[in-house]
Amino acid sequence: MRHPRLRLYFENAGYPFLEEAIALMVQHPQVHADVSTITWIIPRQAFYRHLQGLMEAGLGKRVMFGSDQMEWPEAIGLGVEAIESAPFLTPAQRRDILYHNAARFLRLEPGESKVR
Repeated sequence: MRHPRLRLYFENAGYPFLEEAIALMVQHPQVHADVSTITWIIPRQAFYRHLQGLMEAGLGKRVMFGSDQMEWPEAIGLGVEAIESAPFLTPAQRRDILYHNAARFLRLEPGESKVR
């Protein structure tokens, strides 16, 4: 509250604490979440339940993809595939998670990337 312009994100979207993650993000609009290792390290259905809960809570514009990979860079593709295969996400929601939300969070200028 003392730093209203401070933007934060928390890793793995607070997994396994879905209700707490939603409460935190609802109460603090400057808080975002990334989905990094939970895209591939937990069972796919558990990841989907968590992500779908965030989406149903209306937080889809504040969920960002994160690779979190310094040891296993090949896992980045697994994470991207998990987002691209999520049956409940629209194409626009997939683009938001994989690029647009992070670009907005990082305040990238339009046109700095060729991703659309």
